[in-house]
Formats: sequence, C-alpha cells, structure tokens
Amino acid sequence: MIKYNLRCCCPCSTPVIIGFVIGSLLAGIALATVLSMYLVDSSKTKSLSTNVTTVTTSTSTTGTTTTATTTTTTSATTTTTTSTTTTAPYCTTRVTFDDISGQSSTSGIVPNGYKNLNWTNVMYLNASTMPTSGYQTITTSPPFVGYNPGGATVMITTANGTKFAFNSVVVSSAWRDNLTWSIYGFRAGTNVVAGSFSMSVLNKTIISCGACSNWDTIYFISSGGTPRAGLAENGTEFAFDDLCISFGY
Repeated sequence: MIKYNLRCCCPCSTPVIIGFVIGSLLAGIALATVLSMYLVDSSKTKSLSTNVTTVTTSTSTTGTTTTATTTTTTSATTTTTTSTTTTAPYCTTRVTFDDISGQSSTSGIVPNGYKNLNWTNVMYLNASTMPTSGYQTITTSPPFVGYNPGGATVMITTANGTKFAFNSVVVSSAWRDNLTWSIYGFRAGTNVVAGSFSMSVLNKTIISCGACSNWDTIYFISSGGTPRAGLAENGTEFAFDDLCISFGY
C-alpha cells in the first residue's frame, strides 16, 4: 500500500520530484509511439462516398373545365284590356194607364200584373172628368192618369222578381199647392234612394234619375200643402203619369 505524505518545501523531496518528472517523460514517449503506430495515414484511407439519388416523381394532373352557357329568353306578354261602356236603356217600360185590360171609361183600380208590376193604393182616372184640378194639369198621355185615393201611400213592386231601374215620372198635386211629395227606392228591403219635392196644382213636375237601378220597390208619399181655393176637393192626393222604368237594370 502506497501512501503519499506531502510536506511543503521539504529539501529532501527534490530527487523524488526529478525522478517523477523523468518517468513521466518516458511514459509520454512510449504512449506517443503506440499512438503513432495505431493511427492510420489519412492518405491511405479509402474514402466512401454515398451517393443519394433522389427520384422525384412528377404527377401531372390535367383538369378539364367545362363552361356551361345558359341562355335566358324573356318573353314579353302584352295584355290588352278593352273597356266597354254599356249604357242602360231608358224607359223600356212606360206606364201610361191608358192600356189596362178591361178598364172603365172613367176610373178604376190598377190591377196587379199591369206592366209586370204590382200596385198598392193606385187607381186610374179619366182626367177629363176632373177639369179643374191637378189631374187635368198632369195629363201627358190622355186620357188616363194614376193617383192615390184618399192620399194613401203608393207602393209599386216588381211582379216577377226582376229588378228594374227607375227612370222618371211626371207628378202634380191634385188639390193643394206646396204639397210635399216623396219618393223612396228600395232594394231587397233596403232604402237606397229617397227624395222630397214640392208640388202644386197648376204645374207638373218631372222627377228623373239616371242612376236609380236594381230596385224592386217604389214608394210615393204625399203630405202637407195648402188647399187651393175654388177647387172641388182639398185632399192630399197627387196625380202621376208616364212612369218610366227599365227591367233588368
């Protein structure tokens, strides 16, 4: 067993140190010789070259582009609207009270069905039998006129259900001046037209309407007025003639 006792600056240690240095040098020379024998001269070493060939496979993709062309054809349609104006006929049925079947030569009741109408509180009268009265004034188509006996309300309706247009009527007060005379037009129970007018004994009044259509009932009502002096009677009767209507309008 080897033990190293190190003493600092001891004069007796110098030979040992020299011997140790010489030994080290000899050992280094020997090691260098061995290494020189082991190392191979690089000039005699065969260098291996590894060639790496890289093969690049090129894939060619051919794309076919199809272009679709759509042609849109716009067809223009021309619509022609023809406006037709139909003018309703005027007075296709004229009521004169002169052509009642089996009528009396003086007066009588206007029967239902006359002129395809039904009549309530309407009588016919030969105006020549009442020369001093409104009956004479009103006469348009002699000799007969219609009137409301006793001043009763007149109702005229369609006899066969066919609607009609009211076109016109000629009216006069029989005995009073300033008599209030009113007309009411009905359709299926609804009052669609109403009007009131002042009548006198010596003048006849024409009542007309250009748009009174599709009626089924007419009312004539009279009231008021002042009795005209010198006449035989003084009631609220009125006379009417030439009632014009048009069926189907």
